[in-house]
Amino acid sequence: MRISWIKTSYSRQKAGLILILVGLVCFGVIVSLRTYREYTRKILSFSKIPELKEEISEDLFPTQILISKVRIDFPVFPARASGDTWEISEKGVSYLLGTGVPGRKGNVVIFGHNKNNLFGPIRWLEKDEGIELTNKRDEKFIYKIITTKIVSPDEVWVLSPTEDATLTLYTCTGFLDSKRFIVVAKLKVE
Repeated sequence: MRISWIKTSYSRQKAGLILILVGLVCFGVIVSLRTYREYTRKILSFSKIPELKEEISEDLFPTQILISKVRIDFPVFPARASGDTWEISEKGVSYLLGTGVPGRKGNVVIFGHNKNNLFGPIRWLEKDEGIELTNKRDEKFIYKIITTKIVSPDEVWVLSPTEDATLTLYTCTGFLDSKRFIVVAKLKVE
């Protein structure tokens, strides 16, 4: 009788420990998923948003980006930024509303995830290479890369308006995507 009581007591302790362990694992999974969701919403953001221009007619918005050298040919979707939360497309790249429009003075800001099937290949672009933007009117504009650089998220000057027709592309880079890879291009005048 004593041996069966010991076995029963041991089984109950074992079952209790297993239930506690399962509960801790479930709690860890829930916390991890919530943290991951918050992280991915902020991953392409800068620490703050520069002062942007007023709203512009939607027919001037970029709708397509083509960079033949790195096989980028994606639709461009308008995106808003508010504080440290930036909308970002999973099916293409994003155009930061309030920035310039293709073919005109100002800084057109386009960003996307650092994935090989999205915007990651911009990291291989070099000076003097071409980028084609198309707007909703089906007008095409060619930009020529003048520089590439890596900056930290607090260097928001790269997103600020410019006096000439500029295109700024960016994606994340570095350890845990802690930096931003920037491509700056100027409108090619024919």
